[in-house]
Amino acid sequence: MSGTTIGLDELRTCILSAAPLELKGMGLLREQPRLIAGFASVPRAQIVEAVTEIVAYTERCAAAARSLANLTPVPLMNAIVWEFGI
Repeated sequence: MSGTTIGLDELRTCILSAAPLELKGMGLLREQPRLIAGFASVPRAQIVEAVTEIVAYTERCAAAARSLANLTPVPLMNAIVWEFGI
């Protein structure tokens, strides 16, 4: 990616354009909030699929966070962060 630059506006647009991820487990909880209390009648296979998806998503997020943590810092020479002064 050498020689490629992206401005703050482009980064913001890119992040805002990402569609929200719909996880099956979250859909189940929205449809049947009684599921948390333990007396909903959801088929076991559907619960297993939803939990498996959430675990896989969590692992992908952790891997992405590790990758981001290992990126080489890029100095921002012209950025003004008003919270810290000029």
